Amino acid sequence: MEQTAAPPRIYRFGPFELYVETAELRKDGVHVKLQGQPFQILLMLLQTPRPGEVVTRDALRAALWHTDTFVDFEHSLNTAVKKLRQALGDDADQPRYIETLPRVGYRFLAPANGETVPVIEPAPPTAHAWWWSRTALLLVVLAAVIGVAMLVVREQSHPLYLRISATKQLTFSGAVSPYNFVAGAVLASVETDGRRVYYFTWNDNRLYSIPVGGGEESSYATRFGGPEILHISPDGSTLLVKDAGTTEELTQRIWLQPSNGGPPRPLGDIEAESAAWSPDGKVIAFSQRKTINLTEDEGATSPKLLDAPGEVSWIRWSPDGQCLRFTVADSKTGVSSMWEARRNGEMHPVETNLGRRADTCCGIWTGDGRHFLFRETRGERFDYWTADESGSPFRSRKPYPLGGGGLDMVAVTASPLDNRLFVVESQLSEVTFKFNLARRQLTPFLPERSVRDPAFSEDGKWVVFIQQHTREDVLWRARSDGSGPVPLTDPKLLVFHARFSADGKRIALMGKWPDRPWKIYWISAEGGALHEINVPITSQADPNWMPDNQSILFGQAPRYFAEPDSPRAIYIHNLQNGSLVKVPGSEGWFSPRLSPDGRSFLALSMDQHKLAVHEFATSQWRVLFEDRQGELGFPSWSPDGNWAYLNRYRSLLRIRIGNGMTEKVLAFKEWIPSPYCEAWNSAPDGSILISCLHPNSDIYALQYE
Repeated sequence: MEQTAAPPRIYRFGPFELYVETAELRKDGVHVKLQGQPFQILLMLLQTPRPGEVVTRDALRAALWHTDTFVDFEHSLNTAVKKLRQALGDDADQPRYIETLPRVGYRFLAPANGETVPVIEPAPPTAHAWWWSRTALLLVVLAAVIGVAMLVVREQSHPLYLRISATKQLTFSGAVSPYNFVAGAVLASVETDGRRVYYFTWNDNRLYSIPVGGGEESSYATRFGGPEILHISPDGSTLLVKDAGTTEELTQRIWLQPSNGGPPRPLGDIEAESAAWSPDGKVIAFSQRKTINLTEDEGATSPKLLDAPGEVSWIRWSPDGQCLRFTVADSKTGVSSMWEARRNGEMHPVETNLGRRADTCCGIWTGDGRHFLFRETRGERFDYWTADESGSPFRSRKPYPLGGGGLDMVAVTASPLDNRLFVVESQLSEVTFKFNLARRQLTPFLPERSVRDPAFSEDGKWVVFIQQHTREDVLWRARSDGSGPVPLTDPKLLVFHARFSADGKRIALMGKWPDRPWKIYWISAEGGALHEINVPITSQADPNWMPDNQSILFGQAPRYFAEPDSPRAIYIHNLQNGSLVKVPGSEGWFSPRLSPDGRSFLALSMDQHKLAVHEFATSQWRVLFEDRQGELGFPSWSPDGNWAYLNRYRSLLRIRIGNGMTEKVLAFKEWIPSPYCEAWNSAPDGSILISCLHPNSDIYALQYE
């Protein structure tokens, strides 16, 4: 009996197909070179009994190298995995397909479906029908081949993802404002009509513009106190501008600002978080908290379109005007996602195809509508992705990272006229000052370094500070004058709020490794290993050493810092006996700051509208200050313990602990040229330590293919 051949086996994942029998790897139908050991490793990862199961290094060694083969196994396996990642276009630090488990093995991340393709044996045709059936079949096949070839050629004329072919810097002031510093968001304040790029800067409130090809800047004075560009009209004549002024509310007055610098007019009496014109310029969609409304008459009427499941921002219309995409922030976690709604109000989440739960926002279409760009936030990192929007069945919807020639992009907008993107590239650093309240004198503190959140030891001899450069934080310890600095932490660890113990021997800090929650660690003041506190609280924040040098008072941060749907409170953990005690009545409070005498602490309410003091002896809570209009910043103590300092509306207040008397200490903008400052604590001489952002942000034009 003639034996029937086994059907071929194929594994499909993302744009790839792996043909087992022929040992071929194809990407969107194109052969990818993959031979020998890299092929065998990929096959083993795909053939695990359960998806995502780990293939150990020992299993790979046994399968790929016989016991009588003498090789440097570690080097050979690492080389083979590296070649496999190169073939898949994968990144070991941010893997899409192959995850490394150090010293253990590897895991395949992407969903894959293995299938057998049956070999169908047709019955032999009769002699009478053979010639006609063969001719008809050849004609059908020829027509199909020609049609598919024409379609493939047409589709291949448009790349799967944007390739940046040229980069040009347009501005050189370093002052372009990519942030809404007041609301704490990171959004573009840049728009283009395809002929000029419009923007504000953080050091004044003038409206600037520059030709898309570069050249001389133009600027116009405006009436705004804290302007942010939301959108530009399709004809380029008018900008939608939100004026934050001195408020920290998300919704603010919306203005129609002529792009030629003419006087603005209000959009009715509308206050909104975001707004955007439809492609035909007839409708403006705007968001107010969790709702989206539409207006066709400059705010005279504004019927509601929908209620969203969270705070709405960053509205954009599709190029055909048939739908809206917008960002929704989860009110419990603060994590953002993108949603799409039709004109009838029906909505659904936008599938990003990143293969993980992602914090995404700020989507835009390219001018031709073929590509959709969006930003993902991972810790302190911003990455832009581009996804195909052509709707072709021959093209993958899998997003690709947008490469900008090494630029650290925090904002992107697209030209409606050609293949150009305009991005804001930003390098962040911080400067710290000492403010002498009695003398009303401001002096730089360690001006040669990018210093944030300095804190002194109780004897005043030592200082710890965080040196920040864009996406990296390093905790340093030095003498109080800054001499003899020693780094204490890994640059990959985000660091916040480091404090000495009372005896000066240990340092407690908040730390966050990539893709992990914030935790409390302690380290010897001389350096060495980090020690994580052993408590069952998932997300931890704001450590304070108690006077016994063994216990740490800490809280949990609000919104996206803390785990969702959990009660949040303030705790005391004893390192010596391992005990964990919740402070009575601390539910709903965070950001504890221990008093100099250790008898009480300050705390903020989770909505950041109240400042209170808690006395340990009586277990009593007393509200010192309340503001229902905006969010309060972090508190701190005066060295004598008589005053609480509080950051509010880009200013610093102080509140007398005894009677709640409040007075304004200073307005940061009047003293320091910076878009955002915050007081952290006090120096041994009683001066207030103030850290300020110093962004170096400029606009670049990216030509893409």
